[in-house]
Amino acid sequence: MAANHGPFIWYEYTTADTVRAGDFYGAVMGWNVGNTGIPGMDYIVLTAPDGGVGGLVPLSPGGRPGWVGVVQVANVDETARLFESLGGKVIVPGLDIPNIGRYGVLADPDGALISVMTPTSDEQWKYESMAKPGHAGWHELFARDGQKAFDFYSKVFGWTKSTAMDMGPMGTYQLFAQDGHDIGGIMTMTPQMPAPLWNFYFQVDAVDAAASRATAKGASLINGPHQVPGGGWVVQFADPDGQLFSVLSANR
Repeated sequence: MAANHGPFIWYEYTTADTVRAGDFYGAVMGWNVGNTGIPGMDYIVLTAPDGGVGGLVPLSPGGRPGWVGVVQVANVDETARLFESLGGKVIVPGLDIPNIGRYGVLADPDGALISVMTPTSDEQWKYESMAKPGHAGWHELFARDGQKAFDFYSKVFGWTKSTAMDMGPMGTYQLFAQDGHDIGGIMTMTPQMPAPLWNFYFQVDAVDAAASRATAKGASLINGPHQVPGGGWVVQFADPDGQLFSVLSANR
């Protein structure tokens, strides 16, 4: 599919305490944390050295905390209908955000949340941006059935299969590509995982330094540091709210 349908372009963190989350992620990731400046919009923008990465969203009654990726699509409403026809759900129907675009929140058949947007800007996604400091360099889905999850998302976003990695007792880790570039992996969740979810790996200067910053600010280390194919390093954490996030770097 074309570059305007299928890439992750933004990341939102929903929390009951946006101030604490901003303090934590600003310190760990080096993001600038600031309000939109739009009257009546309670939304905090996270900015890397070269531009915006995501935002902090206040938790609403009945809402679900944690990170959600925003995928650019050609048409939000058509994507929502396709989600439903394939067994997913519409959580927030398409709505227009002035000067930003049309936006919606969906859940896949397993219940994992993902957002979609058709931006007003005609700027095209660039694979190279995934390697920049502060940006998400990898997208990972833990699903009830990895193969079924890949089939679902490939129909919705046009993602294609790349390398399938044998993880031994953990099963197969299926890489998926956008416009010919590997951007993430999908695997069947282990029994220890509480629910299907997306996990995002943000680029940092070095994983050991990021781990020191994260634990000093109240995060718990879940897994790592360990080296991955290609030579990079990754670490997974639970942040002070108990929500999963990860970092990666070419440097230990």
